[in-house]
Amino acid sequence: MKKLIVASALAVTMLTGLATSPKVQASSTAKSAKVTFKQYKKTKTYKNGLKADFSYNLPKLKGNSAAVKKINKELLGYYKAANTNASKELFAFASDSAKGRNLPIAFIIKNCTYFDITKISVSYNKNNIISFKVYRNAWSGYYVGNKERVYSQIIAGWTYSLKSGKRLNITDVAKGDKASVQKKLSAGVTKYFGIKKGETITVHYFLKNGKVYLYPDLSKLNQKYTYAHRNPPVYYNSYFTVESRYK
Repeated sequence: MKKLIVASALAVTMLTGLATSPKVQASSTAKSAKVTFKQYKKTKTYKNGLKADFSYNLPKLKGNSAAVKKINKELLGYYKAANTNASKELFAFASDSAKGRNLPIAFIIKNCTYFDITKISVSYNKNNIISFKVYRNAWSGYYVGNKERVYSQIIAGWTYSLKSGKRLNITDVAKGDKASVQKKLSAGVTKYFGIKKGETITVHYFLKNGKVYLYPDLSKLNQKYTYAHRNPPVYYNSYFTVESRYK
């Protein structure tokens, strides 16, 4: 029996920075939400021109309903809970690398930039459902072989009910009952991600254009190597879709 873990959110480590003027992303469709974003960014410079950049665009729904307040609290909570870790990990590692302390695992050249970037966008916003696509790309100087850079990239999502403020699972939004949805997911990870008997994979999702988009969590280096050498190869941006009950 194949094991499948379905995750509806991405855990990220972030750092509090300076906010710029918010951008507005809204939908004219009924039963949708207006969303603003605040861009947080901080840069530090070290020896030999080494830099470290952190950026994150935090979404916030407009409105005073209990559901909106609940969603905003959770979105802000993700950010606050993780930002201290990013500060320690990204900037401390960059500082040590500039002093030569992380060799040979860390790659440093003149004027190179370490970074931790999270980009969040609204992928679905109607029928009292809002879904966010989350893309994170980070590099802290790691390299392999002939100094090939090893990035940490992942695509994930958060999906909420605008009525209750509850974060939704795949079985809440995919078309069909729980058993039929599980069958589709098992078939999908087998066909597109090459999951074999006894293996476990975490799958993230978001809604878009009446479909549920599912991406693999390949956050560990050994996972990246293993899945990249499958036939066909599987990468952080590999995906498959199942039909959503929300069009």
